[in-house]
Amino acid sequence: MARARTRAARSTVSKGAKIISAIIDNPRFFRAGKGRGVKPKVVTIRFDSKMSKKDFRTKADSLLRLSREGKLRKTPVKRDPQITRNYRGATIRKLAGRHRGNRAEQRRIAQKFSGRTSANRAGDGLDPDHVHELQLGGRDHADNLRWMDAYTNRTIGSQIAGQLRGVPDGTPVIIRVLGY
Repeated sequence: MARARTRAARSTVSKGAKIISAIIDNPRFFRAGKGRGVKPKVVTIRFDSKMSKKDFRTKADSLLRLSREGKLRKTPVKRDPQITRNYRGATIRKLAGRHRGNRAEQRRIAQKFSGRTSANRAGDGLDPDHVHELQLGGRDHADNLRWMDAYTNRTIGSQIAGQLRGVPDGTPVIIRVLGY
């Protein structure tokens, strides 16, 4: 049985309580993982000692941000290889243009950005990376691309793809990061 109140009720509510109650009442605050009654899929990406730590952190931070904003959903990949090819070519032309007359440096740049490396460890080459992964609802557009270590990019992409295999399209995705 409840005790009888001996003091008068508080006439004001503290600032912190107002802020927290406003956040809890705001449905956009808890957007990640909400969606049409579908249970979200938690995808874990792991740091590997062969990866570039800087590139892994950058990618993990951007995926965590998108996850918090509720923008990650499993979608079928619609890739136009011409967009990546143009982005790669423009970068090679721009950097090689800075080294006119230095054939060795131009060759090194072309090799580093060619995408034809085996990418067995960090530093083997660079790939254009989709900041918002295509398999998680990102656009295939040059604005969504940035350069990233090829090994790190391919490893993170395969980790995500492996965990999304068999998950229905439209399922919300929450990102979890281990090891950085």
